[in-house]
Amino acid sequence: MKHIVTTAMLCFGLISPLMAAEKKSTSKKPAAAEKKPAEEAKPSAKSEAEAKSLSAAQKTKLMKVINEGDDKALLALPGIGEARAAAIKKARPVADPIDLLKVDGIGEGTFSEIIAHAKAGMPESAKKDGGDDKPKAKSTKKKSS
Repeated sequence: MKHIVTTAMLCFGLISPLMAAEKKSTSKKPAAAEKKPAEEAKPSAKSEAEAKSLSAAQKTKLMKVINEGDDKALLALPGIGEARAAAIKKARPVADPIDLLKVDGIGEGTFSEIIAHAKAGMPESAKKDGGDDKPKAKSTKKKSS
């Protein structure tokens, strides 16, 4: 009888730390998975510098378009189509231009274009004129053929 009790205690003593180790390693995996998106969400130093380079007036105008602009105003931003405009609306209110990087579909390239657009004074005519010239150029080519 002593032999059985001793063997049981020995087995329990060996198995118990292994079970505890499995529980610890299992619980660490979700925590590690939660940290990765937070690290990915951190903007690069370049993007932070670009956002800080906006003047107060430029930043105010950009934030007004982002937070209050209709589809037409959002679509005037470079790299913003219907899907990204909808994602911006869903993310409202946006507190700072750098937060645009948290919007689905907006990466650092698009962010840089938007910042450059804001620095240029948010010209709406550039995009509209470019769209109007294309059909005219096609119709001109057809007439000369």
